Amino acid sequence: MEPYCGGAGAALGLLAQNAVSRVHINDGDIRVYSAWRAMLTENDRFIDELNSRPANIKTWHDCRDIVSQTPTGYSFELGFATFFINRTSRAGIVLGSGPIGGYAQDGNWKIDARYYPETISKRLKWLGQKAAQIELSNEDGIDFLKRKSNELSDEPALYLIDPPYVKAGGRLYLNAMDEQKHRALAKFLNEGMCGKWVLTYDDHPLVRELYQTCNMRLLHVNYSLKRTRKEAELMVEPHMLMAAETAYPAHSP
Repeated sequence: MEPYCGGAGAALGLLAQNAVSRVHINDGDIRVYSAWRAMLTENDRFIDELNSRPANIKTWHDCRDIVSQTPTGYSFELGFATFFINRTSRAGIVLGSGPIGGYAQDGNWKIDARYYPETISKRLKWLGQKAAQIELSNEDGIDFLKRKSNELSDEPALYLIDPPYVKAGGRLYLNAMDEQKHRALAKFLNEGMCGKWVLTYDDHPLVRELYQTCNMRLLHVNYSLKRTRKEAELMVEPHMLMAAETAYPAHSP
């Protein structure tokens, strides 16, 4: 289960390795949800659109206009536009970022640097073949966790929780969380009603406060928002998931 799925890399990676038989992905933003729904339920149409739409500034502006509106529900056009902007914008940011290579396309990288239809088409075909094993929803992340915890209370399940960052959430995510939301998530997880879970976050004082009774370890991750750099993330696990002797307490970088 990924309640804040975004690109759903963890869930789909486990599915591709046959490590799990089914994945449940959720995203509270209708744009991200629409992208996944379009790929899963209109797979052939999505592949055709991918191969017929040129990766250029005109297409970028057309898609940016679609995602910049206030969507009220699913549409294929919204789903494809979200996917296109993610693949052709700096750092993959859907709202608030410009195209790779700049508007004049005079940068070292061009707009199609991450847009390779042949390879992506193969991945999309695989996704279409696995659609029956993928459950998709568009809910608030905490509501999704509560619902799934009840539905799957007697089944083996792992919750991979990657909520919006505390520090830069409003800039990087379509469905950023305020402090109240971060605290509500921590309260639910710390109450022990969620079964097995693993949480990844930015290394922020609020996160350390909220999960001080849990196991924490540092993960060093490469980022390239404006320049390539390494940042530290926290991986948080409940004590029940790891024996005390194998726990790795986090240290300040």
